[in-house]
Amino acid sequence: MKTATRPDDLEILGHLLQADLQKRLSTLVPIQVRCLLKEGALVILVQHRLDVMLEQQEIFDFLEQVILEHHSSVGNPVKIYLRVAGQKQSYASHSFLTESLSEPIVTAESPVETVENFPKFLNPAVEETESDWTESEFTQSLEAPTTDSELPHPWDEPISEDEPQPDVWSPESPETEASKPKSKSSLLPLIVAGVGLSLAVFSTSLYVLTRPCVIGVCRAIPEAQGLSEQSTATLQNPGSGKDVLEAQQQLLDAIEILESIPSWSSHHRQAQELLKAYEAQAERVDEMVTGLKTAARASYKSQNPPHPASRWIEVQSLWREAIAQLEQLPTKSNLQPLAQQKIKEYKANLAQTNQRLVKERQAQGYINSAKEAALIAEARQGVAQTLPHWQLVYSTWQVAMNRLKQIPQGTTAYEEAQQLSALYLPKMAVARDRKAQEQFATNAYTQGLRIAQLAKNSQSDSQWSMALIHWRNALNYLNQVPNGTFYHAKAQSLISPYTQALKQAQGQLQAVLKLQQARSDLHQTCFGKTQQVCSYTLTSNAIQVRLSPSYMEKVRQTATIAKARGDSNVQAGVVNHILTLGEALEAISDNARIRVDVYNPDGSLIETHMPGM
Repeated sequence: MKTATRPDDLEILGHLLQADLQKRLSTLVPIQVRCLLKEGALVILVQHRLDVMLEQQEIFDFLEQVILEHHSSVGNPVKIYLRVAGQKQSYASHSFLTESLSEPIVTAESPVETVENFPKFLNPAVEETESDWTESEFTQSLEAPTTDSELPHPWDEPISEDEPQPDVWSPESPETEASKPKSKSSLLPLIVAGVGLSLAVFSTSLYVLTRPCVIGVCRAIPEAQGLSEQSTATLQNPGSGKDVLEAQQQLLDAIEILESIPSWSSHHRQAQELLKAYEAQAERVDEMVTGLKTAARASYKSQNPPHPASRWIEVQSLWREAIAQLEQLPTKSNLQPLAQQKIKEYKANLAQTNQRLVKERQAQGYINSAKEAALIAEARQGVAQTLPHWQLVYSTWQVAMNRLKQIPQGTTAYEEAQQLSALYLPKMAVARDRKAQEQFATNAYTQGLRIAQLAKNSQSDSQWSMALIHWRNALNYLNQVPNGTFYHAKAQSLISPYTQALKQAQGQLQAVLKLQQARSDLHQTCFGKTQQVCSYTLTSNAIQVRLSPSYMEKVRQTATIAKARGDSNVQAGVVNHILTLGEALEAISDNARIRVDVYNPDGSLIETHMPGM
């Protein structure tokens, strides 16, 4: 198996890999590829500009596939490095091993590459981006930064120019010249080496001559100038940010074309002068584009509100940054009209963002206040007993609900406020109902006490009928105190004594009524229509009746005359009248349940009657 060991072969391999990789990436992503042999390993360095971002794994996989399919004879192992132009160290690396195949190094289509075949692997648009790399820069770039998981391999050290390089066509297990018999076959390596050298010289010459503006008419500079003029015309009165982006791309394309003109071109100096002017103009356009992109980020992040306060702070910062970037543009810049228009728009957006942020912060403050009030209400509700306690609980729930009602729609806290409202409303209803119940219980208990006092006052004045009415009303109020309220137990403790007082009042009232009835009956009995029969004294213990002297005298005279006349009817009428008077007095005594004593006019006791006898 043949191994690419000489610099010419490595340079050809580098051009081939660069051409394949450039086709893969397109000409808009300029790259350079160099190959070097270090201690038996093939080292491939891929370099690109700082503003170009490459997909590392895609580059590694593509180069590995190309080498395994078309250049598998390069030898083992193979190490690939990625580096940014101008930097001394690479930022990524990849290594792999090739299998032993009997295919030549250049391509898989033919066993030996001819001169005519080389041009099809070269891409002039890519080669124009090459810069002069020195051997020392190349070897230094292989010093990739090490990590804990990847230590330097033996071939990571720089290659010394004094180290001998093995011949590209030497066999895998070379024999010394002394051990080999001299024959015609020994001329074969020299012939192959000559062909390789010719190919290398032709390829290098072709590369130098095919660079832009080296031979023939230089079309690159007019093309770049045309793009610059288009960019300038667009920037004279850009109607939108899209126009600015198009103008920026035109400038970048012009700069890329000018950068492709090599140093050995007679137009290189003119290209460098134009390049300097275009880069300065591109820098000013970049400032505008940066501001527009920052504003675009702010607009994107503010979409689909509501957002939390942290998001609005971020948007607020982006709007301010975009405004500051546009305000940094030179006052004489032709981008000023568009910049001022955008600054006005961005300030309006910033004002709206500020309002959103204020609302979001206020809403979050209301949420926090509502939650805090709810916690206090729940704590108070757990220990509340009296009416003032429940009034405080209910008012605290009202504070929480009022805070939630202050949260406007269009804020992140609004949905949470609706959820909390659904959670707090039942609890506030419980507090409201309990407060009303305690209010009723307090009123009933207070009324019961007040009316009971009126009953006691009536008893003191012997107004037993009023006392009876008050005691009944007091008991009625106490029985209305709801169970489970603070005053329920106290009300129950008063029902028994108030009931006894009611019974006592009832008894007293009955006694009074009996005395009143007895007095009425005595008055009717003793004071007749024509003559007073008797007089009486009424107390709660006894009724004393004294027959009047005139009545007794009349009875005696009537009885004497009737007896003298022998009138039995009159005599019977007198006796019957006396008996009727006695029965009336006994009836009065029985109804009043009071003893009655009947006396003669002289005070002597005639008769005593005990009630119920």
